[in-house]
Amino acid sequence: MSNAWIKEDVRIEGPNLSKQGDNNYLSPVEACLETLMTYGTDRYGAIHAPILVSILDIESKECPVSPLPLDQQWRVQRPMRRNLAGANMLMDMSTLKTMYHLSEITGITKSANFAQTYMDYYMMHLVDEKGLFWWGWHRHYDVYKDQMTGHGGNVHELHAMHCIDWFRLWEINPPAVQREIEAIWEWHVIDKETGETDRHDSQQPGCDFSMSAGAHLYAFAFLSHQLQDSKWLDRAKLLANYYWRRRNPATDLFPDRPNAGADRFDGEHFVTACVGLHGHALLKSYQLTGDPLFRDYAIAYLTAYANYGYDPKAEKFWGSLRLDGTAETDKRFLDGYEANEPRGHLDMWAPYVCGYQYPIYTAQVYAFAYHLTKNQLFLTTAEHFANLIEREPPTSGCLKESWYEEYATEYASHGTHADKYGRVISFFLHLFVLTKERRYLDSAQQTADEAIDKLFANGLLRGHPAKPYYEATDNVGALLYGLLELDLVLRDTDTVLKHQEILTDSEGHQLPLDNW
Repeated sequence: MSNAWIKEDVRIEGPNLSKQGDNNYLSPVEACLETLMTYGTDRYGAIHAPILVSILDIESKECPVSPLPLDQQWRVQRPMRRNLAGANMLMDMSTLKTMYHLSEITGITKSANFAQTYMDYYMMHLVDEKGLFWWGWHRHYDVYKDQMTGHGGNVHELHAMHCIDWFRLWEINPPAVQREIEAIWEWHVIDKETGETDRHDSQQPGCDFSMSAGAHLYAFAFLSHQLQDSKWLDRAKLLANYYWRRRNPATDLFPDRPNAGADRFDGEHFVTACVGLHGHALLKSYQLTGDPLFRDYAIAYLTAYANYGYDPKAEKFWGSLRLDGTAETDKRFLDGYEANEPRGHLDMWAPYVCGYQYPIYTAQVYAFAYHLTKNQLFLTTAEHFANLIEREPPTSGCLKESWYEEYATEYASHGTHADKYGRVISFFLHLFVLTKERRYLDSAQQTADEAIDKLFANGLLRGHPAKPYYEATDNVGALLYGLLELDLVLRDTDTVLKHQEILTDSEGHQLPLDNW
């Protein structure tokens, strides 16, 4: 594994826009999006598609055929999850949303037009024979070979870490979106009676991860809303009930992957994917449909983790809970699949993009849940997360006694990935809007300043301070979104606090506070 880029201490400097004294966090957003629209499109192979590549070299502005591995083995584990030499619309969801919002703010339609053209092309041309989009964690489009490719059978797989902007996609091509969601029901929901799913489009028993089911049930809730068809609401509730019926009724904790049973730790443990990712999907489904079932299940899971997952002595959160509420406090395994179990306390800045620990997502969900329900326990828990982030910021590093020890030793001190910076900014802003405590706005600005200082260079935001690349899998879009959000809050703080919402224009368009 070559870490030469770090060892040579090469740093491509860019202007520190956040410290020019005008609190202008819009400038790096505009610069990055302009650079992506100019240099980040498919300019390779025989077909030049109006879509974004997933990796762009900061210096050359080219999509590398064989990018340096860098943090690859800890960030994505499987190299093709980086969409090597390719494009993947799922990984661009936050970026595309930000493009729309930027046009609302500036009145200049260029970025919104670009996003619309991108999504239109993708839904027209990059779709499989089942009607499923060629996106997700096993698929991408190779821009050099002009081929839909991937790994592990090129299967379709979605996780709830990306809240897909179904509304924008529907505005462009309703039949394509409907076919995608119908195919999710047909191919991912393997038991139409119980609601058991497989993360892959297999129609066979597989991994019924709660984060995948969350993505599926939110899609069904969306289609119910658009079609006003109760069939789709029932299907969303079926998937929600699958986990609810497998919880421990004494604690309301459920296994992240129920059909694993005792063969794997995730068959008997509740992790932050359950409360952070599945919980967010339930809350968004409630927000969309108004059905209290989604809200009540989310409240139960959030309450359970707040009660059993917080360690008041250490003022930290446990990573893995038995269903009776007991935390797994032993040291983590260092190899084998068991190494993925986040035993002990949550590692706030762990590198793996998938897996079982989602501390920042979970922090965001507690703020979002308090916003929706005004349940004081949720605000208290969100504040515990805020205290922890302030005590242990991104540069404090991550757990060395883990399977990603080499990342912790060589990469973590540089800072964290773009998505974590962006989500932390939005989390602190959400708390500021909810509590009006200036401390949270200050923390959002400090995080933004660090992110820009470490990541912004040559008109792009890189995926990690120790990378010479913009990378979509590092969800730079979440950072773009967070910076845009911060800029708007600073522009008209009083109005945002008064209404507890962020408006992007005079027509009433909103920038959702949850940054998902």
